[in-house]
Amino acid sequence: MPDADLFPPEAYSWWVPALGALLLVAVAAWFVLVHRRTDPGRMARPGRAPARMTPGLRQRYTAEVEEHHARFRAGVYDLRALHLELARTMREFASERVGTDVRAWTRGDVAGFDPTRRVGHLLARWEEPSFAPDSDAEAAASTERAKEVIATW
Repeated sequence: MPDADLFPPEAYSWWVPALGALLLVAVAAWFVLVHRRTDPGRMARPGRAPARMTPGLRQRYTAEVEEHHARFRAGVYDLRALHLELARTMREFASERVGTDVRAWTRGDVAGFDPTRRVGHLLARWEEPSFAPDSDAEAAASTERAKEVIATW
């Protein structure tokens, strides 16, 4: 085709690149807003003062862990239910301990937040027995680890 038969390219109207730039800015702002909202460090700003770890508070959570293990031994809980209940109790303990509700945080968020790191490691160990149909996890060892964290943190 000879060059004389070609048409020159049409220029966009001024609003097309302006709209494109505006959309890029809107996507960047949305991205920043979403990641700022779900950052565990941001969520960890206490809404209430952290609880002082009194012996009574430690005893309450230790008794709850022991109750879960007793229900497992009695056959009320299977291994999966035991680990789910232990995880729920430890999340409540961590929430009360740091003064921020961490019950809805992912296991990674709990493990990544410095004050709750030990609880996050427990949750990571209990993830497999909590969701696997069969598991080789030991109920007594899981219970002892939970009581150890409650006693030392």
